[in-house]
Amino acid sequence: MNRKSIVAAAACWLAVQTHGLALAADVPPNSAVAAPEWTQLFAAPYGTRFGWSGADGVYTLPMNGDERFGGGAATKTFVVFSDSFVGGVNADGSRIGGTQMVNNTSAMLTGAAPDAAALQFNVRGNGVDQAQSLVAPTQAGQWYWPGDGLVWKGKLHLYASRMKTGNGGPFNFAQDGVDLVSARASDPAPFLGGYVRRSLPLFSPRVGSRGEIAYGVATMPLTKPAGAPNPDGFLYVYGVRSDDYNKKLLVARVKPDAMTDGAAYRYWNGTSWGTDITRSAPVANRMGAELSVTPLPDGRYLVVHQLDTLSASVAVRYGDTPVGPFGPPIIVWTCPEDGLTPDTFVYGAKAHPHLSAPGELLISYHVNTFDFWENFSAGGVDIYRPRFIKLPLP
Repeated sequence: MNRKSIVAAAACWLAVQTHGLALAADVPPNSAVAAPEWTQLFAAPYGTRFGWSGADGVYTLPMNGDERFGGGAATKTFVVFSDSFVGGVNADGSRIGGTQMVNNTSAMLTGAAPDAAALQFNVRGNGVDQAQSLVAPTQAGQWYWPGDGLVWKGKLHLYASRMKTGNGGPFNFAQDGVDLVSARASDPAPFLGGYVRRSLPLFSPRVGSRGEIAYGVATMPLTKPAGAPNPDGFLYVYGVRSDDYNKKLLVARVKPDAMTDGAAYRYWNGTSWGTDITRSAPVANRMGAELSVTPLPDGRYLVVHQLDTLSASVAVRYGDTPVGPFGPPIIVWTCPEDGLTPDTFVYGAKAHPHLSAPGELLISYHVNTFDFWENFSAGGVDIYRPRFIKLPLP
């Protein structure tokens, strides 16, 4: 073996040994920057017309199913929101009387540029300016908060948390299950023209000190149609276990063709894939209720989340496989809106790789307030809407 071959072999060995460690060029702390052009895209227009004026949720799904970095320029993107305000906005930035809140709405973005002319909001109405949720369960008194999803073989699938009223307090809600909600991807405004609901065994209630388990907060299709760097043919569906003061990351997987079959899901138990959801093993902690997991070109996997659910810190962490082990959180952004008013808080950070420009990762997070009526005060329309940042990637 000549000197050049020896050096090449040594470099290859070193790359394998340091894969996932500091030498693999993790992002530096506090390295994200604001993305005002994307934040402005979701600013409610002033005027008294009937329309979308703020929401959280903000999951983005490429309509061609290609989730590669930068792939959004070649397709449309379905944006799904959770609780949404519908109504007009006064000149002082307050919401007009008669503004309604529904549990979910959507939008469609053409291309990958933050162009208001390319963004169409879609709100279900009854023809007389009465807004309704885009999707709703059949159970009386319950509603959907949509999670992540994907487009697969002509269908748009969303994992939706089925919610109900809780036991009081500032967060007066509780989860009752997880459904898969599916519509035709060819519809100009998917779900407005009809959809199918399927209940899946992706939820397990709290038992003793073990918190409730709920999947569907993030999906990662490691498939060729999705453009995954190292496809294995599985759809990875991430969830959280809500232990006291600590949400922990869980992983399930299924073949995409079988995603509508609840019996086909397998849950990572720490050593293998099993059929018992209650044996799901945490692979990271200090998560949020929403997050994302993205395959990187270097073979690693990047989790983006709000640290400790409600905090000013947007964090990322790296893993060597879809089930980790995931490293410690790296705080890349401190959200200034956490101090916008005494009652505002931030949450729900997640990534949007197919809308990202080369060399960076687009990330969104939500802003909300414990004082509901603050959303109707002068300037209040600017509280409850998504913010965006960009994370330069090594």
